Amino acid sequence: MPDPTLQVSLLTPSEAEQYMLVRHETFRNTVNKILYPRGEPSQKTLDRVTSEIRDGITNKGILFLKCVDTTTNTIVAGARWRYVKPTNPDAKQRTWAEVDAGLVNHLDPYDESDPALLTALYDLFNVHQRKVLETQPHYILDTLVTLPQHERRGAGSMLVGWGCAKADEAGVVAYLEASLIAAPMYARHGFEAVGELELDLRKFGGDEEMRFIAMLRPAKKVDGV
Repeated sequence: MPDPTLQVSLLTPSEAEQYMLVRHETFRNTVNKILYPRGEPSQKTLDRVTSEIRDGITNKGILFLKCVDTTTNTIVAGARWRYVKPTNPDAKQRTWAEVDAGLVNHLDPYDESDPALLTALYDLFNVHQRKVLETQPHYILDTLVTLPQHERRGAGSMLVGWGCAKADEAGVVAYLEASLIAAPMYARHGFEAVGELELDLRKFGGDEEMRFIAMLRPAKKVDGV
């Protein structure tokens, strides 16, 4: 059971820096190896990440979530969800033009990035998302982060459950790419493996191969409607 002192709600623009710090610390030994292979990110880079989060909330309709420990009023975990749907409100499916336009564009490299590595990452994920999701609308979990000292309190599960409930309300599938260690938690929320993805950092000067499991949660209506 989740810790009753934890509470999930939407992140506000003024909290973007707090979310950034949680993300950075959580990803320090994993995803940061892809984002910043050339060294610890500078304050300039961290400020840019904060600005991107704030812009996502304010201008792009991205659903950033926070999980707060109410005993200390601090953010201990966060998530980034997106609802991808047809532009035409009467349409059941997206057009292929909308699919291609909606795939995550290659991120402009940070000073500490390897542009070729970032391109490889987004090409890997985009190709698989296009194949699995095709034109169907969906909720997608881009990011889930929990500070290491607050793991096993149920924060991550609460943030995943929030998005699953939204997907059920809309009657659409949910999709994500999980680390191997996180996959069992997602499976408990009804996600099923639909493929394995590999990114060999050794081709870009790194020292390991990162593996991800693509996972899909079938669409269903609330109360089985």
